[in-house]
Amino acid sequence: MSIENTIAKLASIGADLSTRNAIRIALSLISEDEELTDQIYVEIKNKAHKEEFTKVPVEKRAIFIPQCLRNVKECPAEFGEYGWECTKCGKCPIGEIIEHAEKIGYKHVYIVPGGSLVKKVLKEKVPRGEIKAALGIACWPELAEANEKLSILKIPLQAVPLLRAGCINTLVDVERVKEAMEIGLTKKDKAKLPSSDTSPAPVL
Repeated sequence: MSIENTIAKLASIGADLSTRNAIRIALSLISEDEELTDQIYVEIKNKAHKEEFTKVPVEKRAIFIPQCLRNVKECPAEFGEYGWECTKCGKCPIGEIIEHAEKIGYKHVYIVPGGSLVKKVLKEKVPRGEIKAALGIACWPELAEANEKLSILKIPLQAVPLLRAGCINTLVDVERVKEAMEIGLTKKDKAKLPSSDTSPAPVL
């Protein structure tokens, strides 16, 4: 059964889907795998936050990219104050993701080793109004946890799961990431985008 069908089935019986624990209990009631908890929770939150995310201009959105997407053996990036500083060497998908973000107008793109650095960035930049929404790439459990934490800060999140999780050399659907970046952009907005990659680098 697909995630969408499972969510529909849970909704049809009036299950509480507001928290991870509630979803886990609901899945046990319909004899579905409780390992689907985080996937369902994240997908529900994506839909719930999409409209609010849409209203935030791209320059006020942050993108958090996990360091596990790097080609660890060949990555020439150096670690800075806000994470790894990509050189766009082409040896992993991160460069392509950042180039697209630059073209659209994103100003806050971070390659992070973990939640502690994400917390640091948000703690510094949310109170100043520099960041008002976030796009996160991670494994399902981390995305679910991020949703819980960002809801406290009233920061709408759009989450893109890794296709292959792990600590190194993970994989993500780059096209899905690009689509998430473009949420809220109209055809008119996209028509104004530069055709070449001459945009300034994102703030790291």
